[in-house]
Amino acid sequence: MDYMIINDEKCLPIIGFERYHISESGRVYRTETGKKRSWRTKGKIYLNEKKILFRTHNGELRQALVSLTDADGKLHNITVAPLIAITFGVIQKKLKRRQTIGYKDGDKRNLHFSNLEIIERKTANNKLCLEDVKHIKKQIKRGIPLSRTAYMFGVSEMQINRIKTGENWGDGRRKLKAPEAPFEIKNGRMRKYIATFDRQKTAENIRKPFTVKRNSENPTDNTIFGIVRGYKLSLKHSNITRARIMADKLNAYFFENKHIEEKVAVNNSNSPWGD
Repeated sequence: MDYMIINDEKCLPIIGFERYHISESGRVYRTETGKKRSWRTKGKIYLNEKKILFRTHNGELRQALVSLTDADGKLHNITVAPLIAITFGVIQKKLKRRQTIGYKDGDKRNLHFSNLEIIERKTANNKLCLEDVKHIKKQIKRGIPLSRTAYMFGVSEMQINRIKTGENWGDGRRKLKAPEAPFEIKNGRMRKYIATFDRQKTAENIRKPFTVKRNSENPTDNTIFGIVRGYKLSLKHSNITRARIMADKLNAYFFENKHIEEKVAVNNSNSPWGD
């Protein structure tokens, strides 16, 4: 793995965000733009240093965050400690379900890799605050894989999935309201699936069957799109084949069998709202 010496520190590229390097003490540098260097930046070791945000919640210091842009130009708010721990070998790939990153001296501002350690977490509530959950729900709406979001926030993929489905989180004090469909749907599985769509109000008499819009430059950037019962509905989907299958099922439900929707057969093996 290529490394740089920036400000007398060893810096390694960040996995998944290779345009950035992170130092052994947790300083993050933008080292590439993804384009050819201009005369202003040619010869510079790094372009700029990213600001590390140390937030507080109820008077308690939270884990540090940094905003990084991926290769597709999407902005992500990422917990810094797991980035350092993985980059410098404190942990391998990802934490186990009951593990988290601890600080040997108890100071969350001391992000040097030698100060980080793997510890057993007491409860799931220690990891996220409601502000974190807001960011996570935005990531989910944009179709970012749950495993990647879990990595960014240093939690398990199961916990991210529970946030996605609106289940109780932790000991019940932080309960997220389950998403609701924009109109009445008798079939429970279909209702839960439609509740995950982004929606926009339109004229009642406009109807358009569901199709899949594909980004030819990014095979994981697909959008299921349709207009039903006065709402324009759209949902990001990473798998084009599965997206087309779901579009066909949506059309069968809302357009081909609109008068007998309770009798629509749903193949659970291909369905995100299956058992």
